[in-house]
Amino acid sequence: SSAGPLLRFLRRNVRSVTTSEYFDDARPGEFRSGIQCQNVEELTYPDGQFDLCTSTEVFEHVRNDLAGFAEIFRVLKPGGAALFTVPISLHRPTVERVAYDGAEIRHVLPPVYHGDRIRGDRVLCVRDYGPDILDRLNSVGFGRTELVMPKAGMFGFARPVVLARRL
Repeated sequence: SSAGPLLRFLRRNVRSVTTSEYFDDARPGEFRSGIQCQNVEELTYPDGQFDLCTSTEVFEHVRNDLAGFAEIFRVLKPGGAALFTVPISLHRPTVERVAYDGAEIRHVLPPVYHGDRIRGDRVLCVRDYGPDILDRLNSVGFGRTELVMPKAGMFGFARPVVLARRL
């Protein structure tokens, strides 16, 4: 994310921060208004580039989240971690809201859209996550995964945070 409370916290507490956003009409790696465009399914960063990768409310919108998780795993250094939030229900498994037939979207459930603070419009929600998101992360190579409950209001909300470590 290129804005928000987590980014402000990181900028105060770590030596170096790289940010990006997804713009569907930009080439990965291209800059728009000072913000680098990246597609989490096909990152342009080299292997083992980062100690920590974060995202806030992104993966529920990613067409192929397993490809995105694999890319995050790839760009993390050994011992690195992914730390991110998604809307998640702790009481049911992940539900795919849409299916893809090539480039065509087929709605399996009624469409749900989330607001987009960068573009000022709405973004389709592809899936509703459950605690089995940890299994999805493990399937791409992460060695230790967990859901962590932050202190209320720590980053502006109190929902589970997904922590996945590359061992």
